[in-house]
Amino acid sequence: MEDESKPSGLLNMDWRIAFGLAVTLTWITTGLIYLLRVVGWNNFVHLATADIGSFLEGAFAPLAFLWLVIGHFMQQKEITANTRAISIQERSARRLEVHSQRDSYFKLHDLVQAQLGGIAGFHYMSVCGPTGSGEISGEEFADQRNQSANGDPSWFIRKMIALAVNRRDDPEALREIFFGTAIRTRHANNYTRAFAKLLRNAEAVDTDEIIADALVNGSAAGILYRIIEHVSGNEQIDSMMGFPSVATGRGQEKGNQ
Repeated sequence: MEDESKPSGLLNMDWRIAFGLAVTLTWITTGLIYLLRVVGWNNFVHLATADIGSFLEGAFAPLAFLWLVIGHFMQQKEITANTRAISIQERSARRLEVHSQRDSYFKLHDLVQAQLGGIAGFHYMSVCGPTGSGEISGEEFADQRNQSANGDPSWFIRKMIALAVNRRDDPEALREIFFGTAIRTRHANNYTRAFAKLLRNAEAVDTDEIIADALVNGSAAGILYRIIEHVSGNEQIDSMMGFPSVATGRGQEKGNQ
């Protein structure tokens, strides 16, 4: 049994078509009444062919113009609907592209995070290893490298942050940690360069700056990056972190250890 609650085709008809049909029916009915009562059918059929053609042309010309206008507006409606559909498709495509870029970014993030951890590890070894302060031995460094490689790539990054925080009141000691030798300077430069590339990728896929802000201010890698930039004089860290202001310019490079 057909569902009576479902609207029929006539009820779903566009109002322009309904209006055109109503006007057309009224016009034809009025024309027939005029033809039968005023002109007379016998008089009409005995008219010359040219006169009949002129009569029909004049009678149906307004209807032709009416449907031309209705067709124009219907076409505009279809164009608007198609434009809206294309716009929706474009937005969907952009969202898919952004999601794809974000997926690629997070895969890149894992790789760069491991790279940053490796750079920080060699930097930490230069500062605290046998050629530095001697706080750790080569065997201890190897054990910590294994820990970093087994799921904790930020291990040495946190170690470097701890070194910097413990010496935050001594600008000379900070410069010694990050730029005290040519090797340390190279490690610091490599770290900031790799992190800056990662940050640019984050900004490219992050229209709301949520990912970039979390990367710079909420991750160990970002905090170490800001500390290095602070010590080099390129950026002043918020005083809440306890680091004093430093003069612009990197520390002097020393010979390789």
